[in-house]
Amino acid sequence: MNSLITRKREDILRVMDAILSATAEFIFDGNKQLILAVHLRWNEERPSLALSSFMQFLYKNEKQLTKYELNFCYRLTKIIKKISYNGRLYFGMTRDDDMAYFFKHILDYQIPLYWKTKSKKPTRRVKLDATLPITIELMPRASGLHVRLVNIKQWRQDPLSWLVLRTETHSFCFCRGVLLTQLTEDLDEFINKFLDQDIVVYSREQAIHVIHNIQIPYKYTLRWQTRGDISFLLPQDITPTPCLKLDFENKILTPTLSYLYGNEPVEVNDTRDLIIDKETGNTIKRLVDMEVTYQQDLMTLYNENNIPFLLENLADIGIFLDKVIPTVKNRGWQVTSNITDLTILDTPIDLEYGINASSGLDWFFFEPSCQVLDQKMSLQEIARLMVENKGFLKTKKGFVKVTKESRQELEKLAQFGAFKVGKKFRKEEILPLMACSKSSSSNQDVQSLISTIQQSHTRDNTKIPASFKGSLRIYQQQGVNWLSFLNNAGLGGILADDMGLGKTVQTIAFLTTLKQERPFLIVGPTNVLYNWQKELKTFAPSMSSIIYTGPGRHKQVSKLKDVNVIITTYGVLKNDLELFKSMFFQVVIVDEAQYMKNPMAQISKAMKQITGSFKLLLTGTPIENQLQDLWNLFDFVMPSFLGTKSQFDNDIKQGSRDFLKTKIKPFILRREKNEVLDSLPEKTEITLTCPLSDAQLELYKTVLTATQRGIRDSAGKNRRLHVLTSLLKLRQVCTHPGLLPEFDGTDIESAKFETLKEKCAELMHKGHKVVIFSQFTKMLDIIQTWLNQNQFYHERIDGSVNAKKRIEAVNRFQSANGSGVFIISLKAGGVGINLTAADYVFHLDPWWNPAIESQATDRVHRMGQTQKVMVYKCIAQGTIEEKIHQLQEQKRHLLAQIIDIDSIEGKAIDIDEVTNILMGNDELIPA
Repeated sequence: MNSLITRKREDILRVMDAILSATAEFIFDGNKQLILAVHLRWNEERPSLALSSFMQFLYKNEKQLTKYELNFCYRLTKIIKKISYNGRLYFGMTRDDDMAYFFKHILDYQIPLYWKTKSKKPTRRVKLDATLPITIELMPRASGLHVRLVNIKQWRQDPLSWLVLRTETHSFCFCRGVLLTQLTEDLDEFINKFLDQDIVVYSREQAIHVIHNIQIPYKYTLRWQTRGDISFLLPQDITPTPCLKLDFENKILTPTLSYLYGNEPVEVNDTRDLIIDKETGNTIKRLVDMEVTYQQDLMTLYNENNIPFLLENLADIGIFLDKVIPTVKNRGWQVTSNITDLTILDTPIDLEYGINASSGLDWFFFEPSCQVLDQKMSLQEIARLMVENKGFLKTKKGFVKVTKESRQELEKLAQFGAFKVGKKFRKEEILPLMACSKSSSSNQDVQSLISTIQQSHTRDNTKIPASFKGSLRIYQQQGVNWLSFLNNAGLGGILADDMGLGKTVQTIAFLTTLKQERPFLIVGPTNVLYNWQKELKTFAPSMSSIIYTGPGRHKQVSKLKDVNVIITTYGVLKNDLELFKSMFFQVVIVDEAQYMKNPMAQISKAMKQITGSFKLLLTGTPIENQLQDLWNLFDFVMPSFLGTKSQFDNDIKQGSRDFLKTKIKPFILRREKNEVLDSLPEKTEITLTCPLSDAQLELYKTVLTATQRGIRDSAGKNRRLHVLTSLLKLRQVCTHPGLLPEFDGTDIESAKFETLKEKCAELMHKGHKVVIFSQFTKMLDIIQTWLNQNQFYHERIDGSVNAKKRIEAVNRFQSANGSGVFIISLKAGGVGINLTAADYVFHLDPWWNPAIESQATDRVHRMGQTQKVMVYKCIAQGTIEEKIHQLQEQKRHLLAQIIDIDSIEGKAIDIDEVTNILMGNDELIPA
């Protein structure tokens, strides 16, 4: 039993080990015709290839033969035939293509192949793609490369040392037991040269091809021997340097691109792949992709600078030489030129204009020409050439570019009419032109004026007398310098520094520098009067002052002529206008000048009747409602400077904002805190989005529906009144429903108030001081009731608190230990107070213009603040508050373009815009 199992196992293993293999026998007949005889082996069996016998073999062993082996046998029957030679019968083939297909089928069906030799070992396994038994010797020479095949006579005598067979798609090479399965044309051509040449000689260029395309790729296919160093023949990878040659003929500039490989120039249309550096003898491989990249870079520069490829226009040539050439030079390109009559300066030139005066220093005019290099050119000619040549001038010395700054100066001067023959300017008109252009004068007095206006920050400081008891920061000293310059020039100005930068201190320091001959007048809102008197006593104690206000003020009239400074309000000045008109003041100072917002208002009319040698406006927001407000301010400090009101309005409608900005720049000084106070603590603003409570939301929807119905049913003045009334009611609902008279005393919850109470209580327990702003005094009542119930220390200011009591409340809050709350109505607390003891600010109801909120916040975040300040803005989610706030944020940028400020106070509400917002049903109802 065991022996039977063993035999069965041996039979199975024998079948498993059975592999079909083929043996190729190469025979040359008497006619030197090649015969490829084929022998098969199956296990120990050598099947006959006679067709009938071979078919019986296949039938008998069909189940043992693999799919590949069966397919091979089938293919073999198609190309094999019976061949008789020298008395023997062979099965094989005589056609080259049949032999090639035999090798292809061997490879396709993975049949082991052997070949029959005449050596002691008659059968050997054919090696696939192994190293051929062919040795090639390389002999480098200065002129190139000599190549020979070792043992060439023996190789030529043995046909099987290089037997090439081809099908339509494949080329095979059989060489003494090695089969190359993919013979390339390059290798075949290379070897075939030795059939009739003992030594093949290659030139330098050809040698590079041999090394690059034969020796390197077939390093392991052939056996190589080298006599000497062939490294100098190997192509080097050297990045080409792009070269741009400029030819200027017949007024056309022609740039020609080429490349430098080592020391060898290569034109774009050169077809060589390899370059020989004649100086070094090195061979360099051409990097065509890199060349294409350089070409594309050049085309991109053409497109970016919007210039045509045909450079026949001086303006286009100038731009090419000014923009393209410096760019490619910076990238390492070589630029050469044959240009002789076209000089291009590497550095653009500035234009300098001459200004002179007539009638002393009352009237000024521009000289009719200016110097360009060594050539005088008229301003009219310069302006013409600048337009024609896009910023370039053609002079006797060549083609020069004018700086961007000078081009902008030319545009501004043209706007002011500076190039008109005979045009004269008053002092206040010439100062903006001196400030915006590089100008000089042969007149020493005019040159002094130019230097002063152009060096406002670097000119000699105005000497501050010992009577000023304080120290100024650098920017404050510069502010005093500016005020002194305007005063000495007989002009006026607007000091528009950011809130908290010390406009009051700068003004007092300036007053101490004057030799007083007449009283100084300070006019402002009620809440700043006592602060002015306090600051005067602190910084100028030798300067006497009087606050002229209140019902008993007329008893003080006799004292007015004996004091240095008279401090009063807008209202008192308007009511006692005849008194103030009878006086001539040396300096008139208007604080919080934005109150003079309407030229038709009685306050504005009254102020313009006051006479003074020097008029100064102080405001953190020079523009209040609209750009037209600016006209009223300047009509006070320098009447007629901005023309008539209708002329000014027309200029604004025509979009002359840059012109206006240039004109007023010398007379407005504006610095922001982030520019001059490096040590000011950080301010963080956070918007608290408060979803309305359920009852509050239902009330809001009811008011909104009634609003929209009322707008549809009204017209004219009634519609305007209805919109404003409805707007107020919607904002009141968003802040606290109890602000509506009909819901006073109800218990409808306010989302904002609940959020405020939670955060405020937490801050109180942590020892912080908080300032809360609201425009609704009734909201202040609600907050105050809660503060009293929780016994939180607090102070309050609204419109009913007089100036003296405001100062006292501020002083108590500033000096109090521990936590505390200051509740303030937005308008009453926006100016004249200092609350740096606080470090948290809440804006409970947003004002339509963020500048008023910023002005109020600056009561806390100002000079003297040592803590980080957190500012919370409470917004009712998805309501009219969000929409109006977004609208006004968009509009403020228009006005900010005129003055270098980032705030416009109290932007007037556009009824049409608000109406459109109110009628948008879906967008005004929280989701």
